[in-house]
Amino acid sequence: MKKKTLFSIVVGVALFILVLLGFAAYFGSLETAAAWFNGRSFSIEPRSVLLENCSPGTEEIVTFRLKNLTSQKISVVGEKSSCSCAFAENIPIAAGPKETVELKVRVRLPKYSSDYDQSIVFMVSTSKKLEMPMVRVVAHIPEPLPVPDDAAETLAASESLPTPEMNEDAEATGSAQDPQIPDSQGLENREDLL
Repeated sequence: MKKKTLFSIVVGVALFILVLLGFAAYFGSLETAAAWFNGRSFSIEPRSVLLENCSPGTEEIVTFRLKNLTSQKISVVGEKSSCSCAFAENIPIAAGPKETVELKVRVRLPKYSSDYDQSIVFMVSTSKKLEMPMVRVVAHIPEPLPVPDDAAETLAASESLPTPEMNEDAEATGSAQDPQIPDSQGLENREDLL
């Protein structure tokens, strides 16, 4: 009796695994098969992308695949990200029945930080409703640039400001008046301008 029960369990588990593998082969992945079983109109893969060993300040293109699981056309009509450093390049885009389309997202990695974590929400219009699935892009920048010193930036910006010595030199050479700025002499009476 024990052999028969053990054999039944093994056969049952083997059949379950074969069914899962069959669905994964038919749908392309277990995640897509699970989306179909849950009544979803589409699946997006991957849901999260990890970029490693990136250079600071560079741009990367990340590709997500949207698979239409229905017999009707669906459209990605928009996207919203948590920062302007991530945006979709090819939206709007439509996916025909059972079609898979690529959603390309351009991300601009930070210069001065070693961590990057942004969320992007796609706005997918199906025949039933507007759905808004979220995907995520995470990056690690091993050697970010050093943060600029505020004092050095202030010094560089102030070097272009005129100094009292510059004004004295300009007056001595007779070039105190900027040729772009009209002389205000004689403009006291506004009626002269009309």
